Amino acid sequence: MPTNLLTFVDISLAFGSLTLFVMGTVLAIRDARHTLQGRLLIGLLLSLTLLALTTVPGAQLLPGPLRAAAKVIGIPNLGLLWWFCLSLFRDDFRINPLHWAGFIALAITPGVYALETIGYRLPFGGIVSQFGDIPPVLMIAHIFWTALSERRSDLVEPRRRARLWIVGALLAALLVSLFSETMDGDHLPTILRNGLGVIPAQLLLLLWLTRMSPELLQFKALAKAVPDEPQIDPKDASLHRRLMQAIEEEQVYLRPGLTIEGLADLLKVPTHQLRHVINAGMGHRNFASFLNGYRLHHAKAALADSDRARETVLAIAYDAGFASLQSFNRVFKDVVGQTPTDFRAAALASTAQN
Repeated sequence: MPTNLLTFVDISLAFGSLTLFVMGTVLAIRDARHTLQGRLLIGLLLSLTLLALTTVPGAQLLPGPLRAAAKVIGIPNLGLLWWFCLSLFRDDFRINPLHWAGFIALAITPGVYALETIGYRLPFGGIVSQFGDIPPVLMIAHIFWTALSERRSDLVEPRRRARLWIVGALLAALLVSLFSETMDGDHLPTILRNGLGVIPAQLLLLLWLTRMSPELLQFKALAKAVPDEPQIDPKDASLHRRLMQAIEEEQVYLRPGLTIEGLADLLKVPTHQLRHVINAGMGHRNFASFLNGYRLHHAKAALADSDRARETVLAIAYDAGFASLQSFNRVFKDVVGQTPTDFRAAALASTAQN
């Protein structure tokens, strides 16, 4: 391909990508700023927009302070991508100290590179160059693991599909990036990255954003997501009765490691039909959370029972169907607001006073 044509294609794709980033940022600010997922998406798109501004042909003509500021704002794009994906996958996502530690680790390498491009040399720059690819690889691996390992328990069908789309998009972008690095020339690598990696992902995102409401970023229906009372379709009434019999009378939730596929086998129904009843009819978005509600009720009764005061919390956790004490403590604290030990002490003290 002639050099002039390569240059033209490279410039066109670069500025086209920048334009799409700007459009996506504007749409996200307009429609999604009221949700955590929306705010993370806005931060991600803004970071990517300014990063793209520093890489388009002619970026060196920008005023020095503006270019430096754009580079700085572009630094956290990987961390914001990580947080955004986790917020899509998990209803209860909150940014905790571990997330901040990962965010900082992901910002180190682009931060060092940004400083070097504006004339600063750091003493540990060589170490960063040698090991700088490790945090992004770990980030992508964690997104893959979270998306796929929790998909089985996810009852929200659009989000189940989105998990696969996100994994596929990240994998495609990674392969395009790796392949482009093997190519020679000033234009071909960037043409490949923008033409086959960045711009297709941007177009899909824009298609989503143009038909988006804040609820869609949370994979919620426009109606109230969790009804006060079950709203069971008449055609699913029989399955709902069998499900509640298995839960309330047979106490199948006490079985450790029970999966929705396993419960569907017990009820002799297709998994997708059971998933629909628990999600659309009963308002639950996650199968583990659905089971944990019953398990916690069982565990709270046991912890408050003075006749079982000598039993360990671990024994009660296993009896209630939890796989480990750690998961029991975490779920109990998140839902009840105190540890199982504190709950037991307060409950037994109240019983003694009465």
